[in-house]
Amino acid sequence: MIEGVIAAAGKSQRTGELNKLELDLGGKAVLARSLESMLAFCSTVYVVVGHYRESLEKLLGQYSNVEMVFNPSYEKGMFSSVKAGLVHIKASRFFFMPGDCPCVTPQVFKQMLQIDAPIVVPSYQNRPGHPVLMHSTLIAPILQGKFPSLNQFITAQGCVFAEVDCPGILMDIDTMEDYRQIQRRFLH
Repeated sequence: MIEGVIAAAGKSQRTGELNKLELDLGGKAVLARSLESMLAFCSTVYVVVGHYRESLEKLLGQYSNVEMVFNPSYEKGMFSSVKAGLVHIKASRFFFMPGDCPCVTPQVFKQMLQIDAPIVVPSYQNRPGHPVLMHSTLIAPILQGKFPSLNQFITAQGCVFAEVDCPGILMDIDTMEDYRQIQRRFLH
């Protein structure tokens, strides 16, 4: 059994007053696109929400195997959302991904699952991206708080890279320009 965690708690400050996760990409919200690729491989996905809790609740309500987790400490950054989601994991392995990665294809998840290592990170042209696949035995060390970020934890632990043919693993939406670039790429 595989589960997933998606961080969707931030304020989207660099996209102005818009919640970047609700922006439209080809008729679906950014978060819906990120979520649906992961759902194809996970029994349950925990979406960690914060600032835009109410509006995301509506969006997430359409999925039967998605559980919304509220992170009251979302202003402390993404790692607080990682931790808020990980406490719910019951599976032996789990994926983690930020909610603003709508261009990750299902093939990426499939390729990563073929590798049995404590931490698997996809790479495209030798550049690491999202999502991350981890063994659940690593949850306790992550929660113990010796590292200020998941990236630093992964660096300290070491990982196996899965080379994939998907530039989408490198794409996220931090600004409206990022959104426009992804929109152009997505629609062509």
